[in-house]
Amino acid sequence: MKVPAVNFNNMTSSRYRAVSQQSGEKQDHASKKDKAVFADIPYVYPVTFGADEKAGGQAKLRKLFAYGLPCIYSGVIMIDPKQFTRWNDALLYSRPAVEVLNVLEPYNDSFQGKEARLLKLIKERSEIHPDKNIKELIEEVEPIFKRRLRKRQAPIFHELREAAQDLPDGYRYQFQELMNITDMKLNDGPVIIPFSSYEFKYILSKINDDIQNGKNAKAKKVMNKLMKESMRFSSKTNEKTIAHQQNVLKFLDVILKKSVLKDDKRLRELIDVSKSRLNQEKVVVPFSRKQFLYDLIKIIDDLPDKELKEKMLNIADQLPSSNESFSAYVVKIAADPADKIFHRILWGYLASVEHLLPKSEGGDRHNLANLGAARTILNSERKSRDFKLWIIDHPETAQNCQKYVDRLIELNRRGVFKKNGIDPKYIEDFKNTIYDLSGKKIDLDISEYNS
Repeated sequence: MKVPAVNFNNMTSSRYRAVSQQSGEKQDHASKKDKAVFADIPYVYPVTFGADEKAGGQAKLRKLFAYGLPCIYSGVIMIDPKQFTRWNDALLYSRPAVEVLNVLEPYNDSFQGKEARLLKLIKERSEIHPDKNIKELIEEVEPIFKRRLRKRQAPIFHELREAAQDLPDGYRYQFQELMNITDMKLNDGPVIIPFSSYEFKYILSKINDDIQNGKNAKAKKVMNKLMKESMRFSSKTNEKTIAHQQNVLKFLDVILKKSVLKDDKRLRELIDVSKSRLNQEKVVVPFSRKQFLYDLIKIIDDLPDKELKEKMLNIADQLPSSNESFSAYVVKIAADPADKIFHRILWGYLASVEHLLPKSEGGDRHNLANLGAARTILNSERKSRDFKLWIIDHPETAQNCQKYVDRLIELNRRGVFKKNGIDPKYIEDFKNTIYDLSGKKIDLDISEYNS
């Protein structure tokens, strides 16, 4: 049985080091190790439109997303999240890649980095196989990129093994067990992965987030039942608790099979994989850099030799990530379902409401004067960072905010503001907000608006 690797977003080496400072402390449902690593990890799968997002100035600004706004930080034309939802509902991701590329053509100049490179690769492959969809084309080239990735990983693992020779016997034995499992994963061999109730509930909660943001009321009720029942899982899985874990899982399976979500692939896979893991069956699990780092820190967390511990973590950190290695990126997404691949490609280019003065600093979340439009990935990257500090690292923000107001002025002249009930004064308010937050360093030109 082949299953996807557990993949948690934005897990960094600094988190692993934070975990090591909390060793020995216990909690009822999950160890602090787990929570330090997995808490506050942004889940970026669904595009949500909560009640909070529909209020006041946010709703007005969202109306402008349909008119091709440039990002205030990067200047690229963003995709309206509502348009993405329509594509998703129409199952665009399952159609031949040539159709998808035609739909995305107006945004060709917006894509950057690994997404731009991937779309170029997809275009090249679709010319050879015009009937295949995006996932099929990526799966076709995945072996090539896996070989390239393994060549980069091999010397790093060799260096890590060399360093591990200095580990005390007990630690070295555990490390060797980890490397044996890792070798099996790297070579697509079956391994036994222990069941984790915390991991199960984490993944289930992510699926729940997606479904709760949908429109199917019956599906929401089913997820509520599944979430409630999952809380019956014991925090630990051992000989004393495994029978109870299996009974809980069996009941979850009964709920799913009798529900409107019985054909949901993510839920079906989660339960099937969990059954295999509780039965200690061998499964094929792709190698995951994040999971490897997490397992490594658990082994050397309390290692007395702090220098050796730091050395091994630094070596492991050199393993290519999907953020900096295109080969790792292709291998990672090849295991995803078609809809998630489509989402991964587009998510960073979706328009989102950015609070210029962060809510945590007292910024009004509904006042249009405090709002701008930014790509989701940059909105997430900035978080609550002070605007003056942000523009030091991102000096291009000044020219891109100018592109933004130029576009607003153009839309106002075309009657878009009036049509959507938006006060044109927003243009002047935006200029003033940016001027104030930048410490008077960015003075946008809105002379065309005043003429």
